[in-house]
Amino acid sequence: MSERHPDTAAVHAGRLAIPLNRASSPPLFQASSYEFADLADVEAIYAGVKQGAVYGRYGGPNAAQFESAIAELEGAEAAAGAAAGMSAIHAAVGTALTPGATLLATQELYGGTFALLENDYRKAGVRVEYVDQQNLGEVAAALASLRPGVLYVEALTNPLMNVADLPALARLAHDAGAALIVDATFATPALCRPLDFGADLVVHSVGKYLGGHGDVGAGVVAGRRDLIEAIRGRLVRTGATMPHFEAWLALRGLRTLALRMERHSRNAAAVARYLSTVPEVAAVHHPSLHAAQRELVARLYPSGTGGIVAFDLAGGSAAVDPFLRGLETIAIVHSLGEVATTISYPAVSSHRPLTPQARQALGVSDATLRISVGIEHEADIIADLARAFAGLAERVRA
Repeated sequence: MSERHPDTAAVHAGRLAIPLNRASSPPLFQASSYEFADLADVEAIYAGVKQGAVYGRYGGPNAAQFESAIAELEGAEAAAGAAAGMSAIHAAVGTALTPGATLLATQELYGGTFALLENDYRKAGVRVEYVDQQNLGEVAAALASLRPGVLYVEALTNPLMNVADLPALARLAHDAGAALIVDATFATPALCRPLDFGADLVVHSVGKYLGGHGDVGAGVVAGRRDLIEAIRGRLVRTGATMPHFEAWLALRGLRTLALRMERHSRNAAAVARYLSTVPEVAAVHHPSLHAAQRELVARLYPSGTGGIVAFDLAGGSAAVDPFLRGLETIAIVHSLGEVATTISYPAVSSHRPLTPQARQALGVSDATLRISVGIEHEADIIADLARAFAGLAERVRA
């Protein structure tokens, strides 16, 4: 090779030698573009005949690896990673709906999903209607009268942790010609696989339990291959594919998912039992305490229901801030699913887009708090809650 000018050498010097023996943990491919050997190479890679990457917006090796892992865990033909959980929901719903179609959604929607349906889909001409997913008779009647293209439900609702009867909802949806899309963020495939019960698509906010460490912002959709490829096309066109580094972090988190979900579930059940004994608590929301859903929980969630517990303070909204100020190790975080226990106030976070009247109708009051129970020792989590309740009781007596 001829001697090159230092300016040129600085650009082209050095070559990455990729070992032929596989790395024991996934390497990070933080590249936005890739080289082609010739035009035949271009055509082969674009057509999918030859394995290769094209450009960052089309996804990369790390996203492909994460998608493959999710598809395997969900028992799906394929999966597509997205830039955020909301990107995954938007792509799934938008792809499944036909022009002029109706969407029927659970009334217990995450606030961000509600805002998407109201501010984007309804304004785009989609008829959006809501139903109580726990009332199968009401769901059947709405499906029969509306004939929607999509029935959208949450496997475990946010924040009250009501359990969707996924097999029954799938039968009702398909009998009416609708696709069933399930947000299973709270469940994860470690606890429940909606596709096994008849769902057409399952969506996750990856930054919650799948990533597990509070350092990822991404989403994913899994399901039948033809649907996923259509969803992937939408994500590529809108620039909403999964970034490389997030995919790498998410796959790292995924490796401990089963262990974490076991501990999250066990700790949350213990916290729910404790909260049910506290005088300052008016109500506790956790599947272990939903007597009417006990059989459904045993059938769909034999390994537990994850780490979310919600409760209502007996002192009403006036007690919320004093209680939160009394916590020492449990931080106020407007997300969930991290290894550390966190708490949020739905009225000003997840359910902020809803009016107070709409929240109240769902049972999410101005005194409702949501705990994302972490993997610490359960006694320490409960001790921190007890300190806050003790301080709250002293302030109330004063």
